[in-house]
Amino acid sequence: MSGKDQILLNENNTLKVMSRAIPGLLAVLLIGAVFYYKERMLFIDSPHVFFRIVNDGHLQIEEHRYGSFITQMFPLLGSILHIPFKLLLILYSASFYIFYLTVTLLLVYKYRFYEMAILFGLYLTLFVSETYYWPNNEVHQGIAWLFLAFAVCMSTAGKNRPFIILPVLFTALFYLAIWTHPLVSLVAVYLWFFLWLDNKNWPFSRWQSFLFTGILILLACYKYYQGMHSGYDSSKIEVVKAFQPGKIKGIFSSPQFQYFTRSCLTNYWLFLILFVSGLIGLIIKKRFIQLLLTIFFSAGYLMLVCITFWDVSSGRFYLESEYMPLSIIGCAPFVSYILPAINRKAGLITIFLIFAIRLVYIYEGGAPFINRVSIMDKMINKMKEKNITKVFIPEPQPFADSALIMNWGAPVESIFLSKLKGDVPQRTFVFVAPELFPYTLNAGKDTLLSCWEKRTVKNMNTHYFRFDTSSVYHVMGYADLMK
Repeated sequence: MSGKDQILLNENNTLKVMSRAIPGLLAVLLIGAVFYYKERMLFIDSPHVFFRIVNDGHLQIEEHRYGSFITQMFPLLGSILHIPFKLLLILYSASFYIFYLTVTLLLVYKYRFYEMAILFGLYLTLFVSETYYWPNNEVHQGIAWLFLAFAVCMSTAGKNRPFIILPVLFTALFYLAIWTHPLVSLVAVYLWFFLWLDNKNWPFSRWQSFLFTGILILLACYKYYQGMHSGYDSSKIEVVKAFQPGKIKGIFSSPQFQYFTRSCLTNYWLFLILFVSGLIGLIIKKRFIQLLLTIFFSAGYLMLVCITFWDVSSGRFYLESEYMPLSIIGCAPFVSYILPAINRKAGLITIFLIFAIRLVYIYEGGAPFINRVSIMDKMINKMKEKNITKVFIPEPQPFADSALIMNWGAPVESIFLSKLKGDVPQRTFVFVAPELFPYTLNAGKDTLLSCWEKRTVKNMNTHYFRFDTSSVYHVMGYADLMK
């Protein structure tokens, strides 16, 4: 064995030991998802998606984000089997980390892609506090599919397979990852070139490397084109397209950039340490092209976030999910060049400290979500005291977007909480702006004012939900309700 091969073997063994901490981390996050199922499943998107799956009897794939099927299968199959409602909610909350844990186990024990496993652990923690309680951003599933795509394709490349197998496999898996969320394409392109330049375990021949680079770029461009012509993604792309190059200097004084830099000193400071350490590692190793690549993609990604979310109007739970892909771009050098250079004991201590610190932030991030569940619980109790099953609460309410963070999910959030309390029929309340009064006040007795829709009783799964069809919605201000 040559000296270079021995060094690579030692580095790989060091990462192997450290990577085995990642399934333990995922197990802790999975337990938390079960324990905090109410906080996670009674917050806007989660109950909205769950409600539609259970009542419509099929998957709810939005914006062509196909990779989200993996977690939506849990409530779909569970509702078909008539699993108890509480258990079904718990399973849906847990399903995200069941998927992530499965991917991690494959990375560590089957494909032995230790760097990817560690990066996945950092992705799920470094920028995570409040966003842990908002699991339904598909970017996380997309990143999991991306790591799996790299592992499967790089493993297959080292085996004697028919020529056509690898291109088909590469296209299918990277398509699934990138289509699950457009931000995945930026991480995919960065990791592809970073690993190629690293060249330690690069399994592709020269012509394969160029072929797959072309396929990857085409997939990313096609996703961008498709996003331009779909509702939610197109609105974000239009903001970026409308941005004038002359305003680039103003990014540094933008509210979003200032918010991010402040947060890196108070909340996400570990990312800053790992990012700078990784850049130093690249300089020491004289990996200057990878250094420029990392700086370019990190700066470009942060600039993209600042342009898209200029004024910090979104809550921390949302912004964190947008920051999270930056942890992969910014920490890949640390995982590839710093961790392998330290001894196993120091590496394990480092990994455990990073995750332990971030778990504290995740725990503290739950306070607003515990509080909002408590508020909704009190509202349901007041409705029960007043013998009311349906309440129409006019906006604006000072507390509605502060203590409740967001209130558009209230119709199904309240039904779920009422169901968990054993109410038959279930109680529901909805917040409505004055300009929508004509649309909402004419709802029939058999019609639920749900999230972005009116749903009649005949379109509800009566095994789980009982809706009051004998009364109309009561119009009542929040203060009057809580008297």
